[in-house]
Amino acid sequence: MNLASRPVTSPPRQVVRAVLHEALESKLGGEVVVKSTTVSGRIFVVERKVAWTVLTGPGARSFSTALIDARLVSREDVEQVMAECRKSGGNFCETLVAWGLVERDTLRELLCRHLGGQLDALLGLTEVQALFVPQPRSYSSQMTFKLDELASVASPPPAEAPRQEAPQSAAPHVPPPLLESEAMANVKQALEEALKIDGAFAVCLADAKSGMTLGSAGSAGFNVEAAAAGNTEVVRAKMKTMQMLGIKDRIEDILITLGEQYHIIRPLAARDGLFLYIALHRASANLALARFRLAELEKTIQV
Repeated sequence: MNLASRPVTSPPRQVVRAVLHEALESKLGGEVVVKSTTVSGRIFVVERKVAWTVLTGPGARSFSTALIDARLVSREDVEQVMAECRKSGGNFCETLVAWGLVERDTLRELLCRHLGGQLDALLGLTEVQALFVPQPRSYSSQMTFKLDELASVASPPPAEAPRQEAPQSAAPHVPPPLLESEAMANVKQALEEALKIDGAFAVCLADAKSGMTLGSAGSAGFNVEAAAAGNTEVVRAKMKTMQMLGIKDRIEDILITLGEQYHIIRPLAARDGLFLYIALHRASANLALARFRLAELEKTIQV
């Protein structure tokens, strides 16, 4: 697979915009992966149009949160739709319309505004790296947008922008502590995002000290809790070996390669003793991209 990247020293907007235009000109389509010191994101391109964006970092909001804040759906509605999409493989927006929860035109307008705001944030990043991963995708929705459609709504501040405004502090990248219910919702959202990684079929957040899981998602046919509990021994053994060898470093991730699966263990840098565990189908997974995405998701978890 050919990967296209751009240097990090170019002026604002040029890096991401250049790589995005390359993606939009590609017949295959694929994904633009963006990363800066504080924010990361992904732009999905299908048939030379933007189909979806994901923004990760301080103040970032998901589209489901935007729908709830606009009082178009409830949190319970979102959870039920997501569960149905995981079960059937259906598209989130198309399922909302099919269930009669949101009118198509209303949904498209809100999605356009949401994607436009996220795209504008990604285009405005400085000291940024951008990577285009060509990859043909089947996308079961007509809610895709030309770049000029998104640019026309990205110029004014999007509806969610006020939530991103915060007083400057000595460490602006450190989010405030969450309440228990908020923390669990944060973990749940991170695990749901992890399941969107190509090939992923099970994921959980586990405690290496007790072997217990703090949250899990994925296939009912795979006991991810039991697998995570067993792999706590792998994490402990590796940490013990590092101590014996006098290696003063941290584990970024541990890869276990099976005949038909990849299993990745990713300890949380911000919370000692916790780790993400994900299982992927080897035939449909992109290992490098999966590790990159898991590293980004790890940063979003607050417990």
